[in-house]
Amino acid sequence: MNIDLNYFPGWVRKSITFTIDDGNTVLDRKFMNYVKPAGITGTFNLKTPLKSELGADGYRELYRGYEIANHCRYHAYAFADGVEYKFADTLFDRETADPALVYPTEEEGIFRIYTYAWCWIADCKRYIECVKSAQAELEEVFGKGKIKGYVWPCGEQKSKAVFDELKTLGFQSIRKTGNRKGEDGYSLPADRTVWSYTANYTCMTETAAEFDALPDDGKLKWYCFGVHSHDFENAGRWDVLEDFCEKYGNRPEDFWYATVGEIMDYEDAVRSVRIEDGSIYNPSAVDLAIKVDGKRYTLCGGERLTF
Repeated sequence: MNIDLNYFPGWVRKSITFTIDDGNTVLDRKFMNYVKPAGITGTFNLKTPLKSELGADGYRELYRGYEIANHCRYHAYAFADGVEYKFADTLFDRETADPALVYPTEEEGIFRIYTYAWCWIADCKRYIECVKSAQAELEEVFGKGKIKGYVWPCGEQKSKAVFDELKTLGFQSIRKTGNRKGEDGYSLPADRTVWSYTANYTCMTETAAEFDALPDDGKLKWYCFGVHSHDFENAGRWDVLEDFCEKYGNRPEDFWYATVGEIMDYEDAVRSVRIEDGSIYNPSAVDLAIKVDGKRYTLCGGERLTF
């Protein structure tokens, strides 16, 4: 038998998703007004504490149907390896603070540092506590076990100790920041602890056209765009998103639209399939689109097909 497992739902090879950081509720809603009618879904990465007049019910309603990932409490930096910081002797005071210094706060292990603005920065122990605190708050709002991904604030932090600790917390993936621009052949991440997205508004037009034109090589592909809803607003380039949605949305015959987590879950399910003794067994809970000798089959979760 010729068994082909490399299909997304709808028997397509390509998927489209997005990853949007920070949880700007006003601009995230505007972003949704473009992607939702196009049938495009994805993942919103929220920092905590959640600061909005929405309340828990409002957050659940706004982000209903999308995936939520952990973007850390305070959107904090971690102290970087090999950097010598100059610390102030006094607690942080925004009115008098010197941008050249790092200031302690009333929270042990939490400091303030000036980068593009006054930001939070933490030692390894407190950084991981910030990650866990954000996880607890997000799960309280969106549901236990619903927050599977972690997204570094401010790019990828340069602390091996933090990174090593982070990898022990059971996240499905850990995302950094930076346009891949198809340099990986639009393949799904080979290492989910250091993956990044395909493009932002500056290169979506050309990379999406390249992705659309990719010939079928029998492998699963993805296109994941980001990285903030405010990027489109600040640059005045909502037209890029509008054009993307018009060209690549509402095409289920070509693309599977899913969240980051759903795509990774699907890939895991494909990898778990067992072919033995003239049968195909799907031990996962995910229904799979497969072909056997060119004929389409849906291999349901827990199902065995015998030929």
